[in-house]
Amino acid sequence: MTFRPAHPHAPRPIRFRGLVEHLGFRLKRYTVTLPGAALDEPIFSGGRGLALSALPEPAVTPERPGVGFVIEHQGRGLDHVVLAWWDREDELPVRVIVGDDAGWRPAREESFSVFDLEVMAAERDAYVAAVLAPGGGGVERYLATVAAVAGRP
Repeated sequence: MTFRPAHPHAPRPIRFRGLVEHLGFRLKRYTVTLPGAALDEPIFSGGRGLALSALPEPAVTPERPGVGFVIEHQGRGLDHVVLAWWDREDELPVRVIVGDDAGWRPAREESFSVFDLEVMAAERDAYVAAVLAPGGGGVERYLATVAAVAGRP
């Protein structure tokens, strides 16, 4: 048997949707959709809420700056919310919540996709440049830096 992708790779629209604040965390919000599709905002509110419940408290500690990002990905047959926050100075804990006709639940074997990885890579670079690098500008600079992949068609 030979593997063949059912859907050849094609870029998907990625949009920056502002900041989400939750229990002291400030998270950059991105959305990913299929080309030509509009995000179904009401559907994602439940998934986002379930994801946000995974955030640790308190948001800000000597090792946790209280920042990160959330990706809401409307896909083919399965939607997912990827929540990531910076912790232990240079680590990125991640939680994935998936949704389908049965509702939202924590991921079991599902994970994030190549499209989400684009955002994650850009967020890693922004965090290193703004927060970890000497003279980078800190947390506020990180929050003001939008992933370069956002806004493409």
